[in-house]
Amino acid sequence: MKRYVKRTIYSVVAWFLAIAFTFMVIRLSPGDPATLLFSTFRAQGYSIEDAKVLVQMYIGVLPEEPVWYSILKLFANMFRGDLGMSINWRIPVAKLIGIMLPWSIFYAGWSLTWTIIIGVILGLVMAYYRNITILNTTLRAVFSVLRAIPAWLLAVILHIYLAIGYRVFPASGAYSGAVQPALSLSFIGSVLWHYSLPVIILVLTSFPGWALGMMAMAVSVLHQEYVVYAKARGISSRRILTSYVAKNSILPIYTQIAPTLATLLVSTVWVESRFVLPGVGSLLATAISVRDYPLMIGCYIVVITAIVFGNLLTDLTYGFIDPRARIGEEEV
Repeated sequence: MKRYVKRTIYSVVAWFLAIAFTFMVIRLSPGDPATLLFSTFRAQGYSIEDAKVLVQMYIGVLPEEPVWYSILKLFANMFRGDLGMSINWRIPVAKLIGIMLPWSIFYAGWSLTWTIIIGVILGLVMAYYRNITILNTTLRAVFSVLRAIPAWLLAVILHIYLAIGYRVFPASGAYSGAVQPALSLSFIGSVLWHYSLPVIILVLTSFPGWALGMMAMAVSVLHQEYVVYAKARGISSRRILTSYVAKNSILPIYTQIAPTLATLLVSTVWVESRFVLPGVGSLLATAISVRDYPLMIGCYIVVITAIVFGNLLTDLTYGFIDPRARIGEEEV
């Protein structure tokens, strides 16, 4: 229990520090949005006091405020659910993120599901047929190439050729304009079809890590005595892979879920923008381009929260999923 409490405290401290550091970097970067916004209101004829009130309303900080005081105000407002007002859309940031966040969760979650499925299956196949040199060499070469290609570059290439050029996939939008948003098969089918190529892009750049990790664990399991005994009994290869190898190999790489999800969330920034998809990624890209300070902070808070507490959740639940880890902790 003490270890769980310590991990939770460390994660909370890391969360606070990450948000504070991000806020400080943005605030101290050239072209401070508070100063720029204040100058804009002054140029429009507002008095100094009125301009300060407007700046306070939009971004919650003033140009003359110390950074440490602005950070304290940020956390105080954040815990009240107030992330400021979007300069570009003129609506509360919390409301805007609340509208877009479900789309990003769906996109990243759906991509993660296929990443795990494909990575686990290919990893098991590579481990079981590891003596087939041509197969393993070819797959490793392909995986190395895919891991080296950034998601944004792959998005540009596939979008130009498969979506715009040959029109194999939809080029933009989350669903067809011919359907109305509702819990209907036509709407769900349209969403899945429009997200098919964006999901393929994220899966192609993320599943190789799962496949190689799964292969390494599966190879070690295949050398265990109970697997050798199962082969000697004449049990089919399919049952050995599913009942013996897969079950004991996937547990140790369970910790890859949170880092993979974090990678996918970061990658959505470029992919969502490229395909004009709703989500936190497209919001962040727009906020950076127009220097929408409150929206930038709000999007970064979402990403930091997902990364930090996703890793914490994985760390806390791993012992319940794999009893061997719990036993190791007790011995220590």
